[in-house]
Amino acid sequence: MSSSFLNDESATDTADSEDDKAKPDSESPRPIGRVRTPSTSSNDKGWTFDSLVDRLVSLPTSKTDSKFAAIFLALYRRFAAPGQLLEAIILRFEDLDNQDSVMMSRTITQLRYLTIIEQWIRCYPGDFAHGRTFRMVKSFIVRIESTRIFSAAAHEMSSDLEHVAEDDDTEWDCCDKDRSAKGGLEIATVWSHKGGATTAFGVPTFDFPDELGDLSLNDRRGNERNDSKTSTSSKECNLRVVESSQREAEKLTPTPTFTISKIQWRALMTIPEIVIAREMTRIDWILFSSIRPRDLVRHVSLTPAQKAKCKSLANVARLIEHFNHVRDWVANYILFRDKPKHRALMLEKFMIVARKLREMNNYNSLGAVLAGINSTAVHRLSATRELIPPESHKDWMKMEILMSQTRSFTAYRLAWENSSTERIPYLPLCIRDLMAARTGNKTFVGDEAHGRINWRKFEVMGDVLVSIERAQGLPYKMSAFRKEEVQSLLLCSRLTRDDDVSQKETFIIDAH
Repeated sequence: MSSSFLNDESATDTADSEDDKAKPDSESPRPIGRVRTPSTSSNDKGWTFDSLVDRLVSLPTSKTDSKFAAIFLALYRRFAAPGQLLEAIILRFEDLDNQDSVMMSRTITQLRYLTIIEQWIRCYPGDFAHGRTFRMVKSFIVRIESTRIFSAAAHEMSSDLEHVAEDDDTEWDCCDKDRSAKGGLEIATVWSHKGGATTAFGVPTFDFPDELGDLSLNDRRGNERNDSKTSTSSKECNLRVVESSQREAEKLTPTPTFTISKIQWRALMTIPEIVIAREMTRIDWILFSSIRPRDLVRHVSLTPAQKAKCKSLANVARLIEHFNHVRDWVANYILFRDKPKHRALMLEKFMIVARKLREMNNYNSLGAVLAGINSTAVHRLSATRELIPPESHKDWMKMEILMSQTRSFTAYRLAWENSSTERIPYLPLCIRDLMAARTGNKTFVGDEAHGRINWRKFEVMGDVLVSIERAQGLPYKMSAFRKEEVQSLLLCSRLTRDDDVSQKETFIIDAH
């Protein structure tokens, strides 16, 4: 995870030696100045929560470590509450002040800790919506902003904290509400920052200052906070993009208003394939960017009754429904005409559209078009397929090989990893990978109360989420793609589902 207020880190803050890493984390106390990374040799035994937090705040030393923070912050709620993680990071931050280490090294390490907290608040504001957790992080920010070297970090965190509000993340899985009910917040953690009085964060009777009761910090430095708005504009822009995409996605729900006729069929035939592919990509991008990574985790882990309570899952359901709609749209327009020569024209057109979608790295719509052409009703049109030019058929075979399920979609996965520009993933495979990781692996090694965390499970799920986050960070230039005519033909056509039409006249088998 990139740092927003720390762009360089000192080489003095290095990882442990190989001999230190080989020791299990339970054999010796946690070093403060140099954070211990869990050793891979104990992977089969699982990790303790403290060892995972140590790895979270440690300096990344490999490609796997560079993804760890993003994966951990997205999935830690499966085994820990936000307040528990916040207390653990604050304790490590304060312990550094008690170490006899070089001040520069200590300060850089503390800034790295603040970077993690800032990005946590920015990416998952709902984690801090519980009253005690919110007051805890606000009190922490107020105390560090008096230190000049931490003031910039404090201002960024306080700006992010203004966006905190209850959402689906607040009471999802391990939450502070349940932890408070079980007495988990009774454990006192001591704050002893230089220049601040000793207080207990976890004690319910602790009297927070009155100015910390709102959803915004007291404006001690109004002018400086106004100046900080420029530095946080990119974060607010990201929030606006997600909210804007969600509003736009609601307008892209299919609304059948007309039955397909020769007028619509001819209109679609006259539109260039690249224009159709661009509009399909524009719609797909809006639906894709309206999804948050945690929404997919909830989609594969919650029961139907629990899903009904999550408002954000409507965005996932909308993209899934759109995939099925595109599949049926392709099949319906191919099968609309009775004669093989007319069907062959539309079939070849969608084959070319598939090629354009591949060139734009829109694998989701590419998969939907393939599903429509390979549906039972279209696949059995032997006379129609014989009329397809050899060049178009050969290129189409390349698309089928690319999206083939052979060896667990090896060709697609390789293409996805090598797509460096704008891209949209094949959503059915993302959901399948998350479902397989969730059902095929236990969260804990042993029982939940005394067992260790099975981090291998979360690494598999995390790889899917990280790839989605990176794809969402490279937006398409949608303004250049908009085409109202294509959108109308796609979303307003009244379609017949493949499983409902096996006996209907439109799905006549071609005959020589």
